Amino acid sequence: MGSKKLKAIAIKGSLKIPVADEKKSSEMRKRHLAGMDPPPFMKNFGTPGLFNMSCESDDVPCQNWAGAAVVDFTDYKDISAEPLIAKQERKYGCWHCPIACGGHMKAGTGEYQYEAGAHKPEYETMAMFGSNCLNSNIESIIKVNDICNRYGLDTISAGACIAFTIECYENGLITKKDTDGLEMTWGNHRSIVAMTEKLAKREGFGNILADGVKIAAKKIGKGSEKYAMHIGGQEVPAHDSRGGPGFAIGYGAEPTPARHTQSGEGPLPRGAMPDFDRSSFKGRGEPHKIGSSFNQVMNACGLCMIVFGDGYGHADWLVEAIGVITGWDFTREELLKTGERIDNMRQAFNVREGLKLPFQFPDRMMGIPPKAVGPRAGITLKKEEVFNEYLTAMDWDVKTGKPSKKKLLELGLEDVAQELWS
Repeated sequence: MGSKKLKAIAIKGSLKIPVADEKKSSEMRKRHLAGMDPPPFMKNFGTPGLFNMSCESDDVPCQNWAGAAVVDFTDYKDISAEPLIAKQERKYGCWHCPIACGGHMKAGTGEYQYEAGAHKPEYETMAMFGSNCLNSNIESIIKVNDICNRYGLDTISAGACIAFTIECYENGLITKKDTDGLEMTWGNHRSIVAMTEKLAKREGFGNILADGVKIAAKKIGKGSEKYAMHIGGQEVPAHDSRGGPGFAIGYGAEPTPARHTQSGEGPLPRGAMPDFDRSSFKGRGEPHKIGSSFNQVMNACGLCMIVFGDGYGHADWLVEAIGVITGWDFTREELLKTGERIDNMRQAFNVREGLKLPFQFPDRMMGIPPKAVGPRAGITLKKEEVFNEYLTAMDWDVKTGKPSKKKLLELGLEDVAQELWS
């Protein structure tokens, strides 16, 4: 689609979607809704409800991942869920969603103008443009979120680009002359908003940033790559790999790098996981594999990880839903094998294209050197400890990520095995 410069395909229709057993489907939905138990903060605030908790646990990015919010960004409560919701006009949710975590904002009437109905920033946006830039101006965050939405920009990557720019500026690698006269200093919300708009329009220095921090660092040079927080060219999302084992594994050993929504800490369904210590890398290989497999099927079904992942739903609910809706005699074992097959297909594509696992982390995200302050001070990750157990559980080579021929054949991917192992 991108190569054809195609923006979207719109489909409209009025036909009823067929379900194998409508009576069972209706009964199942009521039962599953009654069994869900999302935390109140998610229903009241949506993902912004995570912000304070993430700041206090040091999970949130702060000062381009160099700081700790409780020490270096003590104004974090100024941009937390409560003041954000005070500017919300109304909640909204996806069709028939039982949580409805989204929101539309009131019109901006102060320094920053945005129309009524602008989307509420999500947690990641608040973190990447807030704590990561030491920016405590909440209206500026609503404004940059609106800019990114209107221009089709990812707020994680855009926020990372702004924090990267600020750190380069603060360290003298770029000057006001480079940044079109903007003073790119920590917490300067006016410059943050202005540079985000330049990035969106590819104007001036914004054109340097528009392809992401990896390419921007190559253009700037002068050692700026040490401030470019990316993994495999993808900007690091707003959860710290130094204290979140699931995120560290997912960022570096999943086929798409630096994705907090691929497996990570969140979509680990009840009823499918063996016991394991979520604070440790030891014993996580098999659970991470199960979580990733479940997540791939959840994505393939078009389901939301907020609703079905994050422990609100049971793995067997998805098994039951697939069976009732399609009429298939589906099992949990088939679900996980399907997800494993998807994971292996994704990784086989990478191997064919010459990409190796695990992906290279920035030293800062590995704790080299370790943080000196905050709840995660003193943590340094060891590559083998982070990745080897998961890659072994997947039966992928620990040095390259190449799936074994045995595994591909076991999953029924004979043609893939032939191509990779001929």
